[in-house]
Amino acid sequence: MAAQEPATKEQTAGDKKVQKAEKKEATAAEKGKTMSLTGWVKEQDGKTVFINDKDKQAWNIENMDAVKGHEGHHVQIKAKLNETDHSVNVEKLSMLRKSKQTGEEQKAEEKK
Repeated sequence: MAAQEPATKEQTAGDKKVQKAEKKEATAAEKGKTMSLTGWVKEQDGKTVFINDKDKQAWNIENMDAVKGHEGHHVQIKAKLNETDHSVNVEKLSMLRKSKQTGEEQKAEEKK
């Protein structure tokens, strides 16, 4: 049997950041407040979702027109969160600078 290694300080700090982000999301959703999130608009399991940078959770997008044309882009959104069905209603979307785009996303942008 392999023994579990103790968590490193980096892992513990990362876990705390994720927990803090999730708590903040839950509070905003509960109060019906708009929240600013940074992440990726990506295709997952045949549908377009928003992947939050902080906790890497995928959120369903209620109003697809708000993100149309931004698939594969790193964006900042202002949205209302719905914890019940884990979805976001995007009120505003801003593209992040090209320097924030990485890997294949940046290459796709350069080809356009």
